[in-house]
Amino acid sequence: MISLPRIEYINRLIDESLAEGDDSIELKGKFIGDEGVEALVQSDRLGEIEDLDLSKNSITWRGAVHLFSCDRFKKLKRLYLKENNIADKGAFAMAEAPFLEGLSVLDICFNNIETTGGAAIANCPRFSKLQVLNLQENQVGDETLIALAKNSQFGNLRKLNFYRTGISVMGIKVLAKSKVLKKVKHLNLGRNYLHPDSAKALANTKTLLNIETLLMMENYLADEGVKSIMDSKSFTKLKTFKVL
Repeated sequence: MISLPRIEYINRLIDESLAEGDDSIELKGKFIGDEGVEALVQSDRLGEIEDLDLSKNSITWRGAVHLFSCDRFKKLKRLYLKENNIADKGAFAMAEAPFLEGLSVLDICFNNIETTGGAAIANCPRFSKLQVLNLQENQVGDETLIALAKNSQFGNLRKLNFYRTGISVMGIKVLAKSKVLKKVKHLNLGRNYLHPDSAKALANTKTLLNIETLLMMENYLADEGVKSIMDSKSFTKLKTFKVL
């Protein structure tokens, strides 16, 4: 059972945040923890919220279960959960959340999500409006990238971040052929296990033709891989390409 002081504290934070904007709750770095999330979802002021930032709050899968089972978020569009610890159990709960269909931005970087949790998210059938997905620093691997690249629910993605997620050429080959992700403009594949063959696969894509920013820092592309991207006839809209 949540203590009354904790409920009062969370309600005060909500009031302070909403005083600056009627549709945004900004609780980044307040370290409310799982108990704080449990108190938050009991608030009667969530129905009009479009932005919710719970980054850096020491939230584990227990808090994630409370958050993602909440049915009070009627208009939520942008959810920031970065630098918590929801792990795979939290990702499983996320995949069942009733409010995913309205989300346009989902930031869950640095959450200790691994392959099974990543796959649960990537196979979810309720992300049709999502435009920004940040999975940075979660070891979700090729399985997640492959599932996402094949799931039509992600067809509206514009920005995709797979920095340091444990992907390899296996996932890149599927990504390069994805008809689902053809609207993506910003793609971050930095600090993975990508070699020249990954660069060549991307360079030969027939579907990822809208890429404007391609980030491949801290990989193993070598001059050969870099040249493949630079000479690619597919990336005619490319404005930014980083490998360092």
